[in-house]
Amino acid sequence: MNMNRRMFFKSMGAATVAAAPISSALANVVSPKKWDQTCEVLVIGAGAAGLFAAVSAKESGVKSVVLLEKAASPFLNSTSLSAGSVNATGTKAQFAAGVEDRGNAAEFAKEVEKTGKGLADPQLVKLFAENSAMALDWLTDHGVVFTPQPNSAFRLKRMHGCDKHTGAQYVDVLFQNTKKIGVDIKLNTKVVELITNTEANEVLGVKAESNGKPLYVRATKGVVIATGGFCGDVNMIDKFILDFRGALTFASANSEGQGLKMAEKIGAASTHMNFAAVYGYGVPMSKDKNNRKGWIFRGHVMNLYGSITLNKEGRRFINDDQNSTKVAQFLASHQERTVYQLATEAQLSDFMQNDPIQVISWDRTKFNQEKEEGGQFINKVNSLEECASEMGCSFDTLKNTIDVYNRSVASGNDEEFGRRFMKGQFLSGPFYLFKCTPVVGITIGGLKVNQRMQVLNEYGEPISKLFAAGEIVGGLHGTSYIGGCSLAGALALGRMVGEQLAKNQAAP
Repeated sequence: MNMNRRMFFKSMGAATVAAAPISSALANVVSPKKWDQTCEVLVIGAGAAGLFAAVSAKESGVKSVVLLEKAASPFLNSTSLSAGSVNATGTKAQFAAGVEDRGNAAEFAKEVEKTGKGLADPQLVKLFAENSAMALDWLTDHGVVFTPQPNSAFRLKRMHGCDKHTGAQYVDVLFQNTKKIGVDIKLNTKVVELITNTEANEVLGVKAESNGKPLYVRATKGVVIATGGFCGDVNMIDKFILDFRGALTFASANSEGQGLKMAEKIGAASTHMNFAAVYGYGVPMSKDKNNRKGWIFRGHVMNLYGSITLNKEGRRFINDDQNSTKVAQFLASHQERTVYQLATEAQLSDFMQNDPIQVISWDRTKFNQEKEEGGQFINKVNSLEECASEMGCSFDTLKNTIDVYNRSVASGNDEEFGRRFMKGQFLSGPFYLFKCTPVVGITIGGLKVNQRMQVLNEYGEPISKLFAAGEIVGGLHGTSYIGGCSLAGALALGRMVGEQLAKNQAAP
């Protein structure tokens, strides 16, 4: 039996009620004497989820939609920093490329749940899978060109790359459409508080700050929180992501967890807070150890062209086809922070020829410079002896690792780890050695929601007229993350919640 707030108060008594998270927050919620503006739907945050929620609501018939963004531009978020990879099933792009994937939403959902070790919210995953194609098809219809790509997590080519190779492309397309269809966009406007009724059971609107002045906006149908995650705040990483305390972060500085804090202040529940999308192949931006900003090297993609992953002892330790988050998890479980990749010249060339992005936020010129000159994380070595010296490991250990692997390539059977993407032996140099460390990129934990994307309180009840979409939502990925699922989930579920609000299906 689910216990609601009234039952809880009655059974536990006043002493316990005083310590409950909702009651302590109520004193801080102040309704204005006069609202500065009233709309039907209010969206907080101009990333992928927020922009799509606003566009979808307006296109679906909502007369007045207001979108508030604290930054001066919609391009200063994690969406825009991403490489733009998105996962979906049954898309127009797949059909055009000869990938028959219609009617496979259930299989796609199972693949996502499997990567999350069965701890994802199955309802949320189902919603994502069923709405993924509609979101990408909308973008296709508005000029985005998608190319289906392989990913070891999926049976078919369900990962999609976009023609400009950056999530900023989605922001641009959606942002231009919000302006075109009449969404009231207010930049440089930071929401500081959710305003509720006296029992904190219904969100009435928000208090924001714009140009140093308070701005009170009321929403009659609902408020959608789409403020992103919290991994831009290293203090929150160290507080919640305990396995990666002190790790680098790739997240936007604007991903500071503000929306999460506001929602928790009125009693919202959170889930999966100790998990994040941590990439094993990270690159420090600076040699200063106090600077915890990092880049993401797409080493897991390079492995599809034959490179191998090694630990600091010069041994393989994982199926090289695994995604980057699995590598990070292994390092954390063994209390290690350094991982190496080794590639032949042919493998690296193949990777660069077939994939446009090597390090997210780097252009090809910068990567080529690092490839030739080193200094950040790449060393060009002429032999395995030189490679062992650079790694600081035993040459005999490294040579044995390579000998065993070369035999696996020759036989076509990786008896150690069951790898499928074996392409080329390591016979003679030069080789390229990549030294990496985990970097936190995306929040996996966040607000707990139901199948309508309504935010739930600590008692499992929906908070009336409060919704969430995007990285701020917890439970979609379980314990681990497939690259492309976070951004695709933001697009798919952001679009869905906007459409639902228009139909009045979401508000109780």
